[in-house]
Amino acid sequence: MNPYTMTRRRVMLTLAATAASTMLPPISFAGELATMKLGGLELSTFSDGYFNLPNNWFGNANAETLAAAGDPVVVGANVWLIRTGKRLILVDTGSGVVFAETDPNVGKLDALLAAQGIKQDEITDIVITHMHADHIGGLLGPDAGGFSNAKIHIAEAEWTFWTDPALAERVPDEMKPLVEVAQAVAAPIKDRVTTYQGETDLGDDLTLVPLPGHTPGHSGLRIAGGGKELWIIGDAIISEVLQFRNPEITYGLDIDPQQAAKTRKELLTRLAADGVPLAATHLSYPGMGHVTQDGDGFIFKPLS
Repeated sequence: MNPYTMTRRRVMLTLAATAASTMLPPISFAGELATMKLGGLELSTFSDGYFNLPNNWFGNANAETLAAAGDPVVVGANVWLIRTGKRLILVDTGSGVVFAETDPNVGKLDALLAAQGIKQDEITDIVITHMHADHIGGLLGPDAGGFSNAKIHIAEAEWTFWTDPALAERVPDEMKPLVEVAQAVAAPIKDRVTTYQGETDLGDDLTLVPLPGHTPGHSGLRIAGGGKELWIIGDAIISEVLQFRNPEITYGLDIDPQQAAKTRKELLTRLAADGVPLAATHLSYPGMGHVTQDGDGFIFKPLS
């Protein structure tokens, strides 16, 4: 069954969700930290920096559209921290030291956590949306980058794909560095990884949700607390200036571009219909907002 199919029950839930979403509190800013409350949960967004992406990394777009987007296309690099009262849950870990020599614009998370008085070993859970270097790089280093006490949640399809010993031999040369980082991260954390299939209850009003295409096990996190709801969708959308208006535009690191576009369009259609806000890794900081449908495309309005 297509999870995005609009049934009568879905319509009724849509009306309820739309009403609830309009009551979302504004984001509060304190220094370099953006925070909002969802019931008993507190969601904070950290900026790990930003990336300059060549616009020819985006496919299925005409020259005029790409020219309007600029070259490079600047995208954010957001990471989230959820406080439940008993747990500190990090969603992705940023780039860490992976790009220290090649891109000084990313890898800021450790300093931001320290500025908030948060030690890596206090993190109880880490949700990995997918195993690209800019999402798992913070786990490199001794004791998994210092996150020595965290249970790590990764979709089974994602873990199986990236930890395959023969993967490096099968992928094109330009993808081999991604495989090397993924496997360097995976080896020391394997005993702390919990894998899952399909929608999975993480507890504390948090649900892991499959959003495949960008990678085989790419996933998001649905937060529903106190009658409020927000989805963290990882890399289901990369460029806000390109892929909201045209969800069919693909990205060079999509492992299955057609599936990624399908997931993106169905997801945005659902969130627009339900009036539920989203947060995504590569949106401009703080990377949260509402989408509305506009013909075959969408309009993104940031939360403030």
